[in-house]
Amino acid sequence: MKRSNNQNLNRIDRRKKVRKDLIEQIPILPLLVSLFLVSASLFIFQVTITRVFSPILRYHFVFLLTSMAIFGLGVGGFIVYRLAKKTKTSQLKLNLPLWLLLLASSYILSFSLIYKLPFMNFYPLYSIIAALPFVVGGIFIANVFMLMSNYSHQLYFADLMGAGIGSLLVVVLINQWGPVNTMLVITGFAILSALLLSFYLWEKQQIVVVIGIAFSFGLIGAYQPGVRQFEKRFTGYYTSPLTILSTLRSANSNHFLKDWTWDAYSRTDVIETESSQGAKIVSIDGGSNSKMIQFDGDFSKVQHLKSDLNYLPFAVGKNEKALLIGPGGGKDILLALLAGSKDIHAVEINGGSVRIVQKYAAYNGDIYGRDEVTLHVQDGRNFVKQTNEQYDIIYLAQVMTEVAETVGYALAENYIYTKEAIKDYWNALNQEGRLAFILHDERDTTRLIFTVQESLAEAGIPMSQLSSHVVVINRGGHGLSGGTVHMPLLMIKKSPFTPEESGKLLELIKSGDNRPLYLPNTGGDDFWQQLIWASERTNQINIGSGLKLSPTTDNSPYFFDFKSGIESNLLILLAGVALISLIFFRPAFRRNKLKRSPFFFIGLGLGFMLIEISLIQKFTLLLGHPTRSFIVILIALLTGGGLGSLVGGWPKFRFKKKYLPLVFISILTIVDFVLIETILYNVRISSLANRILVSFVLLVPLGFFMGMPFPHGLKLLKQKGKGNVVPLMWGLNGTMSIGGSVLAVIISMKIGTSYALALGGLIYLLLFLFSPLYEKNWKVSP
Repeated sequence: MKRSNNQNLNRIDRRKKVRKDLIEQIPILPLLVSLFLVSASLFIFQVTITRVFSPILRYHFVFLLTSMAIFGLGVGGFIVYRLAKKTKTSQLKLNLPLWLLLLASSYILSFSLIYKLPFMNFYPLYSIIAALPFVVGGIFIANVFMLMSNYSHQLYFADLMGAGIGSLLVVVLINQWGPVNTMLVITGFAILSALLLSFYLWEKQQIVVVIGIAFSFGLIGAYQPGVRQFEKRFTGYYTSPLTILSTLRSANSNHFLKDWTWDAYSRTDVIETESSQGAKIVSIDGGSNSKMIQFDGDFSKVQHLKSDLNYLPFAVGKNEKALLIGPGGGKDILLALLAGSKDIHAVEINGGSVRIVQKYAAYNGDIYGRDEVTLHVQDGRNFVKQTNEQYDIIYLAQVMTEVAETVGYALAENYIYTKEAIKDYWNALNQEGRLAFILHDERDTTRLIFTVQESLAEAGIPMSQLSSHVVVINRGGHGLSGGTVHMPLLMIKKSPFTPEESGKLLELIKSGDNRPLYLPNTGGDDFWQQLIWASERTNQINIGSGLKLSPTTDNSPYFFDFKSGIESNLLILLAGVALISLIFFRPAFRRNKLKRSPFFFIGLGLGFMLIEISLIQKFTLLLGHPTRSFIVILIALLTGGGLGSLVGGWPKFRFKKKYLPLVFISILTIVDFVLIETILYNVRISSLANRILVSFVLLVPLGFFMGMPFPHGLKLLKQKGKGNVVPLMWGLNGTMSIGGSVLAVIISMKIGTSYALALGGLIYLLLFLFSPLYEKNWKVSP
């Protein structure tokens, strides 16, 4: 008996020794896998909450809140720094699976609160709720980098590869399964990571608990009827005062949400109202609305549409070949068919709208599937750049939003209203072709006219001659107060309007509730004279109360940014970055006698995001869709960076205190900028596959070198006995990444995207020249 007891004690001691050895030296592979899954899940969470916020908040608040939530990564790094001072290393390792389980819980809690709580007018609360997973995820990642900083190059590889794959997965998941199932998937990622590490760090009883959690969670995800019911009740959306549903409620209009669909680009709804008999509203993110007309193929039943202002562009000239950009619910297609168009190219960027309209084919006469219609799901501007066709009419009806108050889109870049876009449209028209826009108010109408003026002046049509090519017609003019511009039509004809065409338009205008603002050959040109007066007196064209209405360009495509100054929300974010850095990081760096090295990680965070954001904007024109550009650029940069981080420790990359990849990044940034500008404006690549291939060829080498400096810096800190500040550097880099993205937007809005890209490259060059990573008393390692 005594011998048996001794054997049992020996086995227990051996197990304890094995477990202690595992805790002391966790195999690197499970850590890399866990880090990969966590990085992917955090990235997917970031994009998903952005998608969920978009229908209930204005664009600039979505940007603000999501950015503030990501500050949680920096907070997580600071928490790890504080914990490490009071907690044994072995206990920090034992806690890793626990943090992963908390991460899984935070995904569910945060998303459920955002989705199910009624709309809250206190926006900081949204940011705090959204920040929870970033704080917990930041604690886990910072712990791993601190505990295993000798493997920083491999860890950064897993981190970047996870984010890169996450940028692809998020689009696939939301498009196929919606945001709720997407959240369940990333929660599963966190639980699987916890289960993997628990096999190395926890006792059997604890592992069984994790397995039970994973099994229970799997059952929840498998019950899809319950998931669908949860998704249906998006309380924040139903109660938001900024949606079409709120507008209908305010008007006491009986309405019913008939159907909805989610994708990575938008939430698309079908709404029925009593006041819209014979039509349904197709709404994108609750604010951009178009009509889906009931149509059974009998055109005699829809002749009343010819009295609509939207039909007037089709009322003069030929309509045989039409290009419709942003047809949404399909009404524009029906107008073109009524006008006799036989070859209609419908270019719709929002795949959700197309799917909804196709789903209701029996209601709308299969408007997208008709023989006369060729459908293209892509950005209209990109389509025009790539096409060789010549059109009788190019028609854009309120492509951004039907809401006249467009302040929420000030931060949204838009390439369809730039000077270069006007030139592309002009080149795609035949000699008698017309370019027609349905706009919102006086601001965007005036800005677009000035944009047209400058574009066509460069094409050889001065302002003095342009007046004979332009028509401006106000909607509902007789019921509006004097001088009000309300959702007008702006039409530009490649050849001058004839007196007969102007007369026909005037007759149609008088027969409806509309008013001409400017019509050539008919007199009454006060509106046009005011435009000439404003144009001749300033290039900035600041009219009225300091509005900025100067033409936009591809280099600064913020058409709905009418303010002369910087958007206040962006300044708030920059102030937040500075405040967090001063409060959380600066005192700790001073205690550790680090004066220079923090600036290395600050520069990396700013430079990386300045380049990344600028490239996403630039490549949208090449790739034809903002989501596609987002995916391709991130996959190229992040996976390239992951591969680069694996070899970033090569001694040949170091020259005394200089780190050569930094200067390579600066050079490649310039090379890529020159090449993409050349390709965009001088080379036509019709195949999407070839355009994606060109993007990867340009960007993977840049990403390869961008992935090297950060792990190099962390490894050097460890070598210099400063491993305890690794979590702080990780958190500081993440915080500065937010600052970089904000700076990129500010610079591209006020100066131009190329300047933001140049600043990013310059920061890397300065890091190379001044080598702030090394403190003055540090010797160069051999």
